[in-house]
Amino acid sequence: ARETIMWAQRGDWPFAGATYSAPNPPRGTLIRYYLRGGDMADGEPAEEATFALTITASDGGHVRTLEAPGDAGVNEVVWDWRMDAPYEPEGPQGTVGFGQPGTPQGPIAMPGTYTVSMEVGGQTFSSTVEIQADPRRPMTRADRVARQDALMSLHTLAPSIYEAGRAVDRLEEQLDAAEELIDGVEEPPEGVREELEAIREALEEIDDDVGDARTNAWVSGAIQGSSTLPTEDQMWQIDRAWELMEELAGPLNELITSRVPALNAQLYAEGVRPKPGEEVVVPER
Repeated sequence: ARETIMWAQRGDWPFAGATYSAPNPPRGTLIRYYLRGGDMADGEPAEEATFALTITASDGGHVRTLEAPGDAGVNEVVWDWRMDAPYEPEGPQGTVGFGQPGTPQGPIAMPGTYTVSMEVGGQTFSSTVEIQADPRRPMTRADRVARQDALMSLHTLAPSIYEAGRAVDRLEEQLDAAEELIDGVEEPPEGVREELEAIREALEEIDDDVGDARTNAWVSGAIQGSSTLPTEDQMWQIDRAWELMEELAGPLNELITSRVPALNAQLYAEGVRPKPGEEVVVPER
């Protein structure tokens, strides 16, 4: 065994002052550009406007649109290598995204050469950037493509999962409103309460399936974080997410287009509808 030195790892006393640390560089590609004070972006002075940087792959396919500052002088934007988000979130499920809870994100692009372009004052300027894979994480091209195909499959499915969840929320609100109307009358129309409960049961099953599809789709985080082919179990989760969405789409759309509208129409036809409220009285002047 060779002679070794017990190197201090954290600069312990009396050498605490020798400890040095610095922030890591940003995880992404730094894009810098210069705008003159008189440059125009989107028809406005550069110092007052924002515009977009467009990133395309070597085959011309769109990868990402980045909002960029339009200040005069040198600007910089960090591209985190991710593709466009699968959808723009809104409403109560706005925190549910691609691969994991949180703001939706697209998958990380493949290593390769990309073109960054911007339009200023009616002119287009572009430059290329080469993204190399981490040499410490060796992966064959075939395995990398297979992993990307799996991620893109989930990226394609993500908007449907999100919209299905929002549709379930909207239907639940309508059913709550209908139930409140039914409870507010002495003799509700025949069969409406039974139909409402039947719709609720069907909607609960659909909601469970949407949740299962979302949970299976979260496997993208594990796939993205690995330098190997997706496992058989991970591929099963992808297939299962697709199967669930394909199976629930029909029953969910039937509720949206037929059963819930029919229930509301029956209530309204029988005069069971929201009260418009009290009259507005203006006092004497």
